[in-house]
Amino acid sequence: MKPRVAVLLLTLGYASLGVDAAIPPTAKATRSRNPYPNELPRFKFYVKHFAPLRPYVSDRTLVVHVFGSDQGIELSRWKITPLFVGEGSKVNDHPWAKDITGRLASVDIRPKQRVSMRGVKFPVAFTHSLGSVSEVNVACDVYSDSFGLQYWLYAEDSAVGKKGDLMEIVYGPSRRIKRHVLGPT
Repeated sequence: MKPRVAVLLLTLGYASLGVDAAIPPTAKATRSRNPYPNELPRFKFYVKHFAPLRPYVSDRTLVVHVFGSDQGIELSRWKITPLFVGEGSKVNDHPWAKDITGRLASVDIRPKQRVSMRGVKFPVAFTHSLGSVSEVNVACDVYSDSFGLQYWLYAEDSAVGKKGDLMEIVYGPSRRIKRHVLGPT
């Protein structure tokens, strides 16, 4: 019975974005669904490495419980990093509809070695846009779905990556959660 209660607490926390609930370790084994249903076959990280974390919902305490620290984890081929919503974050120069300061903003996954995505055909659930990373001055092709999953690929050869290589995978908030938290923009 306890695992059901834990899942119920997670569901209530997710739906209301309310008070944080402590989720026992057994909750990981009984969670109801993967909030990122469009993970590509070779890149399924959520369930194995950071469930039950949810951007804009999970707090730093839960992130530390899952990763062992608020700095993330390193796997043999990947670096998984949680990012948090900072103090004073605003939307269009207005405060957020709900205060989510200190909550998980996203989980970013970067490969430690080259990962070519040239042969990958993204499903229709993904939209394509262009992005850039000013710190390293690179242009990217960004493939995003409505659940908050983004694949950032280098759009051209550069000192840090080859065209079509994976730069990072971002597990962010879904559009539904963003609307709930951001309010009318």
